[in-house]
Amino acid sequence: MKKTSIALAFTAAATLGLSQGAMADRNDYQEALDQATFSDMIGQAASAGVTSFRELQIDEERGTLEFEVEGWNAEGQAYELTLNGESGEVIHESNEDTQVAPWGLDQQQLNSLLDRASGDGFDRFEDIDLDEDGTVEISGFDSDQREMERSYGIDEFNAGQ
Repeated sequence: MKKTSIALAFTAAATLGLSQGAMADRNDYQEALDQATFSDMIGQAASAGVTSFRELQIDEERGTLEFEVEGWNAEGQAYELTLNGESGEVIHESNEDTQVAPWGLDQQQLNSLLDRASGDGFDRFEDIDLDEDGTVEISGFDSDQREMERSYGIDEFNAGQ
């Protein structure tokens, strides 16, 4: 009898855990931004001073949807910015001098990336991460709410520079 109770407890815990996982996936899709909104957030970040983007991510923190950006400003300082993911209002910003030369994509190049990714099946976007090796990794969801990840070469979007 004791073994049966323990087995039932494990089964119930596993079932509840799976249900919460499925719910989290649905929430992840809902938190991800469509192309127009993600592009608007990039524009807000550029207006706040980001000129070269290295990492962009939408995340829920403390019950608020936040758009987090890492990159550089026009003075070449490392720049971190957090925007309210709904209003675009600046929540946090910081910059610091760095020995690392600015690299990444600008606003126009990021919008070209979003266009390309949309053409490749992305419906909603979670994050974009540029690696020093020249890889641009993007993650989000297709229209069937399935998670997607795709890598591109940064050179595909640096043709004009």
